[in-house]
Amino acid sequence: MSIDESISTEIKILLAKRCWTQAKLAQELGKRLNKKYTGDNLAKKIRTETIPYREIKLIADILGYDIEFKDRKQ
Repeated sequence: MSIDESISTEIKILLAKRCWTQAKLAQELGKRLNKKYTGDNLAKKIRTETIPYREIKLIADILGYDIEFKDRKQ
């Protein structure tokens, strides 16, 4: 992911790779967070880039990805 790429674009790419919809992802987030989570509120958080990092990590886990910080100097 480049520094200029939005989280919205990145999540859309990951969803497409898994053939998932935002609604399906929201449903799974709701289960894991044990709270009501709709496709609309997920879309708004993603669009406005106000989604917490904790939820980004959970999205990655749900979709089968790891988030990794790499040292660019190595």
